[in-house]
Amino acid sequence: MTDDASITASRTVDVDSDMDGEHESPRLILAFEVRSPLSAAVRLMLGELDEVQIGRGARAWARSGRTLELRISDSEISRQHARLVRHSGDWELIDLDSRNGTLVNGAPVKRAVLVDGDVIEIGAAMLVYRDAGRGSPEVGNLDVAVATALPPALRTASLELEQRAGELIRLAPSSVPVLIRGETGTGKELTARAIHERSGRQGAFVPVNCGALPRSLVESELFGSKRGAFSGARDDRVGLVQRADRGTLFLDEIAELPAESQVALLRVLQEGEVRPVGAADALRIDVRVIAATHQDLEARIADGRFRQDLYARLAGYIVTMPPLRERREDIGTLIGAILGRIVADPASITIQRPAARALLAYPYPLNIRELEQTLRTAVALADGREIRLEHLPEAIRNFRPTGPSLRPEDRALRERLVELLSEQRGNVTAVGRSLGKAPMQIRRWCRRYGIEIASFRDQGRN
Repeated sequence: MTDDASITASRTVDVDSDMDGEHESPRLILAFEVRSPLSAAVRLMLGELDEVQIGRGARAWARSGRTLELRISDSEISRQHARLVRHSGDWELIDLDSRNGTLVNGAPVKRAVLVDGDVIEIGAAMLVYRDAGRGSPEVGNLDVAVATALPPALRTASLELEQRAGELIRLAPSSVPVLIRGETGTGKELTARAIHERSGRQGAFVPVNCGALPRSLVESELFGSKRGAFSGARDDRVGLVQRADRGTLFLDEIAELPAESQVALLRVLQEGEVRPVGAADALRIDVRVIAATHQDLEARIADGRFRQDLYARLAGYIVTMPPLRERREDIGTLIGAILGRIVADPASITIQRPAARALLAYPYPLNIRELEQTLRTAVALADGREIRLEHLPEAIRNFRPTGPSLRPEDRALRERLVELLSEQRGNVTAVGRSLGKAPMQIRRWCRRYGIEIASFRDQGRN
């Protein structure tokens, strides 16, 4: 993967394809190796394959016809450890009587039909299966090793994020304003910095937290002021907008900008000039604006709290940073990148398997920022050696996954499955006939929606 394919964006899922169990881009990501956390992740495309063979050997992957062989250098992995086999569009994981077994989402398995987001544990390697979402043909048809040259939040094995990356890179040298959406801690400022670095602009990158500016001083901070313009203005002051001349102005939490300051900013964007408070003349400026927010700007416009004309000026291109819980395949890459930044000798750090399992399972409500703080604390407690489960925060140690939050169409399908399983007393083949689906697809849906098939068979015996 090139650096061009390393900026994240909004997650998109084709609902119809997901409901039918047919996906354009199934893939297997070698996401994390706990004994070598700095190793780059590898995304393996499965669309043109029927089988994947996984075993011990020098780290490598190679295709022969419709079979891919993946070798991982790990003494806990058997030479012939596991296989993935395609069945009618689904992928089944089969443990080959390996010495140390195979786990899916922390539970030992001999056979398992995989669903999107499953974490497969083979030896000390963590792999993630993905089949939701799709990328463009240009970025989605090759096996790739994830690039490690960019800041942590901008590395990805995700197809849909990779697709948007190319668009952002093409836009970077232009003056098109960019609006970055996303939850707190998802890397909005890192994305803005990456755009600036690729822009070729000679000026500075100037970040501004609009929510932290004193309300009475917003305009003087942004636009500067002349000596004597107001009480306390003892000298001429260059504003943040002017400091970004020939560079990039990053307006974080733009939704917090007061209404009167929104008018002044709109004038700057429209006219390409800034007038310091108390100045008689305006100054010409060349500024590229990138704004960010975690709030719903459209709702604020409807409530009269944000100007629609300013929004139109800021939203030349809109990109949404996904929460970390939707980027499970990237957690290993992010861990390696963060360790490389916070530890003097990151190659000396290893991670205990239960700790790695917990790190990949946790949903991170505070996103990448929370992962970084977790690792900083764990490294300090581990004294620069192996990070163990007890070094992680209690919230991560004690986290137990709950059932998925279902979309309305998923909820309807789940209810229909429960109804048919009850009628057919757990006969998966009969349920499949009713829905026109193979039994394996029924089992796959049941796993996804947390339905215990055996409980319906038990009902039939009562």
